[in-house]
Amino acid sequence: MVPRSAFTLALLVAALGASSASAQQVTLKFSHFLGPKSFFQLDVVEPWAKELEARTNGQVKVETFDGTSPVGGVTDQASNVKAGRVDIALGLRGAEGDKFLGSSVVELPFLIPSAMRGSQALWALYRDGTLGEEYKEYKVLALFVHNPGLIHTREKKILEPADMKGVRFRSPNNTVSAALKHLGAEPVLLQVNDVMPAVKDGKIDGIVTNWGNPLRGFNDFMKLHIETQFYTSAFFIVMNRQKYDGLPADVRAAIDAISGETWVAKFGPYWDK
Repeated sequence: MVPRSAFTLALLVAALGASSASAQQVTLKFSHFLGPKSFFQLDVVEPWAKELEARTNGQVKVETFDGTSPVGGVTDQASNVKAGRVDIALGLRGAEGDKFLGSSVVELPFLIPSAMRGSQALWALYRDGTLGEEYKEYKVLALFVHNPGLIHTREKKILEPADMKGVRFRSPNNTVSAALKHLGAEPVLLQVNDVMPAVKDGKIDGIVTNWGNPLRGFNDFMKLHIETQFYTSAFFIVMNRQKYDGLPADVRAAIDAISGETWVAKFGPYWDK
């Protein structure tokens, strides 16, 4: 005959085992296109991942992939999420071809005064449904912009619009290219990793970008700067919709609690830092 205390203990162990099994372990793959020491990695992705792990008591782990990984291509972030190669990605709208064209409205010249205001405006357009259609295949975790981009040149002094004529500028997206053409400049559309090689090879004369850019050697070559809010770039953090929908309700709630408006509000301070 089994003693009552031993029987009770066995039931308790079995119950704990069942409870542990029901709290399934989840690993989410999160990619971005900048380097392992970039602020995207250290200030954006890693803190969010740690907070999600803490809120789920370790049930969720986030595996990060930076721009040096096979899924780190700047033009592939949204496509990787849609294809299920990663679960979450931080991407640059202007690098994604014809994706998310409505979001390019925030990239128009002289429109956005700061990363905080621009990020709030872009998120508001998504939240009220204006941009909902272009993101319908994704779970959107955040939309944001960087601080306004300036006009930087290697040698040519730009004091008035006429000085832009014929100057070859790196452009980050088609919106900025159109603005540069309007001023008579010659835009050269380059992704982030191609910019400084083009500078060093003499293929461009200047760059339009923000102060908080990740371009190595930027200050060694760009010596003249026009402090003007010429443009900004839109970014997205999206999640595979099927992956999100298949998660336990408590995990979805934890993701929602640290995403959306809560996360968007942090991007002004991120860029200011």
